[in-house]
Amino acid sequence: MAKKRKKSKSAQKGAAAATDELKAKDEKKNNNLPKKDAKERKKARADGIVMTLYPAVLGAIFGFASLSLFGTGIPAEGSAGMAYPWYFVITLVIAITFYVQKFTYPYLKINVDEFKTKDWFYVEFIAVDLWLVSWTLLLN
Repeated sequence: MAKKRKKSKSAQKGAAAATDELKAKDEKKNNNLPKKDAKERKKARADGIVMTLYPAVLGAIFGFASLSLFGTGIPAEGSAGMAYPWYFVITLVIAITFYVQKFTYPYLKINVDEFKTKDWFYVEFIAVDLWLVSWTLLLN
């Protein structure tokens, strides 16, 4: 069997000092974050569920509305109507769902003042995604 080589005292002290520095940095990072109690975690979880379901329902509603307002997006032959291009419809859906959510979230007890850009992208992506999926399914 091979003998295990012992580290010198100075190498052991150096390794211990490096470990202590890493622990101190981790503690410093964790101390800056506020600790959430169970009530705040429960509220954040409920808000997250609402912020996922509400735009999904809005997107599905706009899918049905798009079918009734715009149909297939292609005018029938001989019809005298304006055909809306897809980019106009998607811009309209984004704008309307944004303002609907912005003004109805306070009624759902969600603070929109705390929303960051990524939160708005998240809820708008869900709304637009569900709008597109529901409209596509209804067109088929």
